[in-house]
Amino acid sequence: MDKARIRKVVIIAAVVSGALLLPLGLVVAGARGMWKERGERQAAEAQFSEALRQSLEKTADVILPVPTLGEGAMVVELPMDKLEEELQRVVRLAAGLGGTASSWNDGGTVRVVANVPSSAEVLFRESVERGVYDLNAAGETGAMVMVEVLIKPAAPKKKPKK
Repeated sequence: MDKARIRKVVIIAAVVSGALLLPLGLVVAGARGMWKERGERQAAEAQFSEALRQSLEKTADVILPVPTLGEGAMVVELPMDKLEEELQRVVRLAAGLGGTASSWNDGGTVRVVANVPSSAEVLFRESVERGVYDLNAAGETGAMVMVEVLIKPAAPKKKPKK
């Protein structure tokens, strides 16, 4: 082959290689740009989510009172085998008054936080104290108040020795 023909083949091979490499280069550049944009978007979303979480926590701290076993908390002592029945009864009383109740069991005691209408707070407290099984006075609307009930096992009575 003569030099001119070899030169033409090399030029054609370079043009074909360039034509094939150009789309590949564009794909790589586009993928790199999208990956960079994705990272920036994730960072912005994370920042927004954190700001939203902090805002909701602040709002909850202002609006919702923090329940504590302090003033006004009711304590009910029962035998260990009656704890579950008492829990269900307290939840049923709260629902019957148009409220809600949630509980937390730590293995020994059960803490119930009932959210009942403020006009029915006294009725709820008296019903829990007196052992009322069921109550149906739902339909109250308006301000709600939180009532805490701590259900704990009573100490077993010691039998006198003979």
